[in-house]
Amino acid sequence: MLKYIHWQSFFKVNSEEKVHKLLAKINELCDVKATLISCERYWKDTSLFDIVFSTPFNKDEIADAVFAALVISHKMAYQWEVTGPYISEQGMWEFRGLTTKTKVTGIEWIEFRVESVDL
Repeated sequence: MLKYIHWQSFFKVNSEEKVHKLLAKINELCDVKATLISCERYWKDTSLFDIVFSTPFNKDEIADAVFAALVISHKMAYQWEVTGPYISEQGMWEFRGLTTKTKVTGIEWIEFRVESVDL
């Protein structure tokens, strides 16, 4: 079973407080509950925060997981470049997407990743 969508993003905000406000906006827009995993200034560009968060995701089948990830991600951005789903010889799989064309002001770049833990 897949339990989470993992997200990494660059937020163009001035403070950690605004990071939390932007996550709250994502929660509202996508009807999810984001859990912040890490939040730090991006070393190459201090106007950005490098953010990692996850959202709950309970899917058993690959097709259901891919479709649900696309539905959630479309609420956040107009256009995504997706990779996969890729299934390895060991039966593990992953599905990824990334974009810079977001509907949410303050998100410069965002990527999602859904991957199996065990098939």
